[in-house]
Amino acid sequence: MRKSLITGVALLSLFASVGVSRAEEKEIKGILIDQKCAAGKDEEGAAKHTKACTLKCCEAAGLAVISDKTEYKLDDASAAKAKEYLEKNDSTKVVVKGEEKDGKLVISSIEAQK
Repeated sequence: MRKSLITGVALLSLFASVGVSRAEEKEIKGILIDQKCAAGKDEEGAAKHTKACTLKCCEAAGLAVISDKTEYKLDDASAAKAKEYLEKNDSTKVVVKGEEKDGKLVISSIEAQK
């Protein structure tokens, strides 16, 4: 009985760890823009948007990355990283690495496109 209980607990732990696998981190190349001005834009339209406007509007609207025709809204911590990036860099063309959680992009890194 004890042996089967130990085996059962071990198997349950194994299956539980497989079910809780991490979301996959991906690399996204796109344009960093405030969410207010991102509405209805694709990457080409977002590329015409200025850094100054992005910084001005990001406090109220939040930030996003537009890649092709997809808008990835950033979570609060990621928006803070992106704002810090913008304050030090002129380019809004970025490469971000991160994963999607609860409909928002959680970034682990952000840098200028090369």
